[in-house]
Amino acid sequence: MVYSANIPPTGAVVSESPFVRSLDVIAMMSDWQVMAAVTRGTNYIRDLSETYLPQEPREDDDAYTTRVDRSVLSPYTSRLIETAAGAILRKPIHIEGDPYWLELAENIDGLGSNINEYARRALVSSLTYGHSAILVDYPAAMGARNLAEERAQGRRPYFIHVDAPQIWGWRQASTMPGAPLTQVRIHEYTTRPLNDFGEEQIEQMRVIYPGRYDLYTLGEDVVEFTQSGGYSLNQIPLVPIYSNRRGMLRSQPPLLDIANLNITHYQRQADLIHALHIAAMPTLVLEGWDDTTGSATMGVNYAIAMQPGNKAYYVQADATSFDAQMAELQSLEQQMSTLGVTKLFGQKFVAESAEAKRIDQAQSNSVLSIISQELESALNQAFAFAAEYVGMAPPEIHIDRDFDYYRLIGQDVSVLAQLNQMGKISDSMLLEILRRGEILPDNINIENEMEAAGLPATAITEQAQTTEEANSPEEMTPDRVDRLIELLSR
Repeated sequence: MVYSANIPPTGAVVSESPFVRSLDVIAMMSDWQVMAAVTRGTNYIRDLSETYLPQEPREDDDAYTTRVDRSVLSPYTSRLIETAAGAILRKPIHIEGDPYWLELAENIDGLGSNINEYARRALVSSLTYGHSAILVDYPAAMGARNLAEERAQGRRPYFIHVDAPQIWGWRQASTMPGAPLTQVRIHEYTTRPLNDFGEEQIEQMRVIYPGRYDLYTLGEDVVEFTQSGGYSLNQIPLVPIYSNRRGMLRSQPPLLDIANLNITHYQRQADLIHALHIAAMPTLVLEGWDDTTGSATMGVNYAIAMQPGNKAYYVQADATSFDAQMAELQSLEQQMSTLGVTKLFGQKFVAESAEAKRIDQAQSNSVLSIISQELESALNQAFAFAAEYVGMAPPEIHIDRDFDYYRLIGQDVSVLAQLNQMGKISDSMLLEILRRGEILPDNINIENEMEAAGLPATAITEQAQTTEEANSPEEMTPDRVDRLIELLSR
């Protein structure tokens, strides 16, 4: 089956070809382009210089190329995305269920990535574009009669990560919110051997329906139907991960305004770098020199003969003339920092009371919590599809939402140990602080550890005991010290 590849650059709907973007996708593309520009590095944005660093009037091509080559993108947006992803996934994802799922999670994509690595990439993509998606696939059976034989053959469900720009269109069963998908088109690239040693890249479109899929390839002049297949589910196993949802497979990048500031910063910084380069090269001025009589030669072994009354001197830009540009850059950097942290973390860069900080922290947690809930829900749904494939009960996926950074350093541990030995904090409180500070394992049973150290088991409270209730000096036995050292060394 062959179709005409009449694909307008505008993305207008052409019904006879699957290689067209839906109107919803077209509406999101400009935002995606901005986010790609600020997250893919300096070389990427340089390649888009006509858009993000336009040529000035009367600037010749060589001067423009030189200015572009000197430009550098500061990765404020990408660093903020990585920080947010790190805050959400700073503790491993917890999986409760059959050991089969724990084994699956160690290579969740079939390419060697465990569930935490996979989730981090998916989260970064979602924070970048507004959403990403998980496609749950299951290889075709090869004569296996049961799950054990399938496992022996290496047949297993696996997760395929899908960036938002790869999804070119979709259909739903109805216009009602939450209506199931009836069609999804995913744009892909694949490579195939060419001659003895070469290879070529093939552009293809995977059109997925409930229970089946079609595959099309795009040539120079035609769209060709190349493959069809089926799967055992009666619904499309595509699960979106949203960071700023606007509807089914529709979103807006949550950091779009920071990205636009980042582009402005890139432009202003490029101007400043170029101006400083020019200003660093003083220009020789020869007053009274008639350049029609010959050329002036400069160098350590040369001198310039001048007529009486003529002058020779250098001119150079005053460094203070760049103060305004540098101040603007600093202002942009402060805006990006403050706006980014406020948007994702809800924190203010002002002195606050303890109560205000607790309220602000709660707001911070709520922002990150929404995103982590979306990720947790998506992973649970993806595992539910995987469970349906293999006929098992799905696992439960949990993502820790304690976003209060409390990581201790070696100096902190030393001070805490001294306070404990002085009787200022109890043994249980010391161990609890070390657990919260991520020195001890998060799943440690403090009562059991205290019992193993030869101490009476006491209830662990969130507040420190008073000095009178703290451990007495005689309780600081060598065995207890050794046990605490052992815990600290884990």
